[in-house]
Amino acid sequence: MPLRSASNDWKGLFLNREFKINAVHLIFASLIINLLALAMPVMMLQTYDRVLPNHGVGTLTLLFLGVVTAISLEILLRIARSYLTAWSGAVFEHTTSCRAMEHILGSQLQQFEQQGSGAYLQKMAAISRLRSFYSGQTMLTIVDFPFIFVFLFLIWYIAGNLVYVPLSLFLLFCILALFIGTRLRKEVQEQDFSNKIRYNYFIETLAGIHTLKGVGLEKFFLRRNDRLQTRISQAHYRVAITNTIAINCSTLFSQVMTVAIVSFGAFKVIQGDMGSGGLAACILLSGRIMQPVQRSLSLWTRFQTFFIDRREMADILSLSMVDYDQPSGARKPQGRISLRNLSFRYNQDSPLLLKGLNLSLQAGDSVAISGGSGSGKTTLLHLLTGLLAPTEGSISIDDAPLSHLSPSLLSSHIGYLPEKGAIFNGTIRENLTFFGHTNEEDAMNAAAFLRIDQAVALLPEGYETLLSDSVNDPIPPGLKQRIAIARVLANKPRVILFDNADRGLDKKGYNIIFSVLGRLKPRTVLLIVSDDRNILRLADREYFLHQGTLLESAPADSKIHSILPFREFSA
Repeated sequence: MPLRSASNDWKGLFLNREFKINAVHLIFASLIINLLALAMPVMMLQTYDRVLPNHGVGTLTLLFLGVVTAISLEILLRIARSYLTAWSGAVFEHTTSCRAMEHILGSQLQQFEQQGSGAYLQKMAAISRLRSFYSGQTMLTIVDFPFIFVFLFLIWYIAGNLVYVPLSLFLLFCILALFIGTRLRKEVQEQDFSNKIRYNYFIETLAGIHTLKGVGLEKFFLRRNDRLQTRISQAHYRVAITNTIAINCSTLFSQVMTVAIVSFGAFKVIQGDMGSGGLAACILLSGRIMQPVQRSLSLWTRFQTFFIDRREMADILSLSMVDYDQPSGARKPQGRISLRNLSFRYNQDSPLLLKGLNLSLQAGDSVAISGGSGSGKTTLLHLLTGLLAPTEGSISIDDAPLSHLSPSLLSSHIGYLPEKGAIFNGTIRENLTFFGHTNEEDAMNAAAFLRIDQAVALLPEGYETLLSDSVNDPIPPGLKQRIAIARVLANKPRVILFDNADRGLDKKGYNIIFSVLGRLKPRTVLLIVSDDRNILRLADREYFLHQGTLLESAPADSKIHSILPFREFSA
């Protein structure tokens, strides 16, 4: 099966034209904002050291107007920059979410199921957390950070050795940030792992809630929930404590910076080494130093989650997507199916579940597949639907490799009827037409074929009745199973894979399905896996799956006995 590499998908998210333009605008705006930030310290320096001693009212007025203009421009640029970062974040989240779902839905089933559904929920949640990093916030911090050294240089130019005070505090702050970040990374990894376990637990509980309540397992699951919540709460607590320490440290250092500059600067003013204007300018410049430093610490602490979130996102985007060589001008399905030396195992370390299977069928052939539990009957049907890829050998439909047919085209060739058909949140009409994907006339014909129309006519809202696949649905489970079967038959498949689809049916539904299969049998390929003897008697030939091979008669050491006369037919 052809696979499309995902190696360039992650980079492609950030190499599009819109992202590049936003990045240029953000960098330009940040540079101008930092330059305008120098207006206030310059005004303070000039006002205290030159304007006030010389009583220069005119000069003060010009300085005031210049600073007001600079502050106004800075405010406007900050608002514009906020707009750009918000827009970049929205674009990133939308693009990444769509790309992630494309990989999930287009990936091979074996590759997807290597991790639980809860793990993918956790991975998808990482997108919103990554948004702040790829919206431009990280870029803003990187652009602002070099100006720390510009401000330090100006303090040195104005006050000489006073620069050692903010420089020392800045270096001490960096060491503390490194220590806090290392500690936080370990705690975030534990929090992330605990969240994955919790998501899997939620899915397991909610998916099996009928069984859980039916056999009285509520207390057992509550105890599991208590243990999980204890672990998660402890992980969140440790992360919250570390984040709080980081925030408090940045606030403390900001205050210490101001106090230290005022104390040492006042001493220099008393000594006559600099003027009061220089002290005021140094106080403002030291405040400007702490702003990017505080943002850098916040970014650094959040950066620990970034590495984990980015790895989670990369896991999704690394799912190889299947490329289908869909034939141009697809021919009308003929209903020929062929297996050639088909072998399959679920992973490299496990033994082969199916070994060298060979089978050829055409329209009018009906085959029953029997075998013990775990023999691979459902796995074989999943291979025929394209849900699984063969480890060795090939499957062809109408002489075309199965892997070359897209799922939408394959649905007109093969109809898979599982033990419990899926019902989606929507109306009965939407479930029959697969939300408009299937021709409505064909769907209504299939519904009439299975006498669904008679049952729906008794409902107050008819085909507009809402379903949610829960016990609160206004129709019985047997009718929901018939709706799922009708949705498959509406595509007029020439190969029907019946996988114990009779189990969820009531007596009336069972009789209808039995009759429908009998009517479809002459013009379709019918593969039946069922525990019901009457359903199996619809087949003209019976095979037995035993130790991975297809046998024409039940093995001597098996408890399964043939219930069908073995009749030769031309395949």
